[in-house]
Amino acid sequence: MAELLDVFAQLQRLDVPDLSIRPEGRPFRKPEPGEDDYGAVSWVCEVSGASSGALHGLRVGVKDNIAVAGIPMAPPDGGADGPVPAEDAVVVERILDAGATITAKTALGTRIRNPLDPAFSAGGSSSGSAVAVASGLVDAALGVDQGGSIRVPAAWCAIVGMKATHGLVPSYGLTYWDHTLDHIGPMTRRVADNAVMLGVLAGGDSRDPQWVRADPVATDYTAFLGDGLHGLRVGVIAESVDPDRCTSRSLDAFKQAQKVLIGLGALVTHVSVPWWRHGYAMWRASLAMGLTGMTEWFGQGQGHLGRIDESRLQPAGPDLGGRYSLPDEALAMALTAEHLRRSRLGEHYARAQNLRWELRRQVSSLFQDVDLLVAPTWPTGPDRLGVSEGSAGESEDVARSKMNWTSVFNLTGHPALSVPGFPGDDQLPTSVQFVGRHFDERAVYRAGHAFQNAVLGE
Repeated sequence: MAELLDVFAQLQRLDVPDLSIRPEGRPFRKPEPGEDDYGAVSWVCEVSGASSGALHGLRVGVKDNIAVAGIPMAPPDGGADGPVPAEDAVVVERILDAGATITAKTALGTRIRNPLDPAFSAGGSSSGSAVAVASGLVDAALGVDQGGSIRVPAAWCAIVGMKATHGLVPSYGLTYWDHTLDHIGPMTRRVADNAVMLGVLAGGDSRDPQWVRADPVATDYTAFLGDGLHGLRVGVIAESVDPDRCTSRSLDAFKQAQKVLIGLGALVTHVSVPWWRHGYAMWRASLAMGLTGMTEWFGQGQGHLGRIDESRLQPAGPDLGGRYSLPDEALAMALTAEHLRRSRLGEHYARAQNLRWELRRQVSSLFQDVDLLVAPTWPTGPDRLGVSEGSAGESEDVARSKMNWTSVFNLTGHPALSVPGFPGDDQLPTSVQFVGRHFDERAVYRAGHAFQNAVLGE
């Protein structure tokens, strides 16, 4: 024991490279009355980027669980005071280097009002980013997607949201939940702008805790935007148009979307993902186990070669140690997972991991016969604020199964783009989800761009 303590003492005497930023000139404040009518913004700020670049002149919002040095982040327990990071997230560095100005840290949650109709929710949890884009507070925003939290708010607010291939966009600087599920991505009004923004965000970084077999390389995601869809093989996921899960108006809107794709020259067929209906169970179990491990390792996880921002080490595990505790739902997940781990060893973790592997294989195998997959982003319209889950005549099983529509692609890591479609429930827009092969974002953007232009009559 003495020898090991001496080893740790030796580490303390070594200097670690200091990457912290001195955030002078980064003013921030709370929104003033009338400045944010929907509750989308945590902090109004002005962090100026380079004098030129692909994003020069754009006002960008950054979700409040992504680090902007010197500006408080959302705390894990949803309280008032969160950690103040000393370093920028990699994605923040990149948008600033590309000339953007960060003008807002955007709020998290499901109580943010929808600018299309304030009686409805804007989704969760990148709802602040979606609302800020949809209402014109910012030109573009960064969201975070661990089970659909970019794509669902984008769908409900009629904007575009991209969850790229897992590992393509570095997650360093994020408040992590699970390194295999975490995704940071762009949210914009137009597909073309989204593709430009992903080109700025994408590519490997040595600090990133996510692991892929080869360092991902950014490319020009706008390259094929004008190529159209003639001859493109598109597979409609049969399980995603289940009339027992989708509302009739959502299905009607999706049928209109299929007609548009066919009219653009796409070859549309139906394909099957047999374990689609079990996606929620796999995702929930994987997230619970991953979150437990993350909190035990000071919110940073282990088993990766990335950097750790020491200013953000905050023990927040199931034992409630440290300054911040987990929100109720996350705490329930972590405590349940810890109980199962202790009582049944790793049985449930192993089962979730192996089922997830099979789900990934099922989805990947479809690309032998098609170029893209499509599905509704969400099987119903937006939730009405003040109406609890399942209270509108849904069983608990049906209410929870909605997560299958987005969480499946967090589990498999495939790129998924949410693009506004035709009116559905309550005359609010629906959304189509375009899914591609791993690291084939260009094909996804090609289809999404052609579809959006057709829907808008351009």
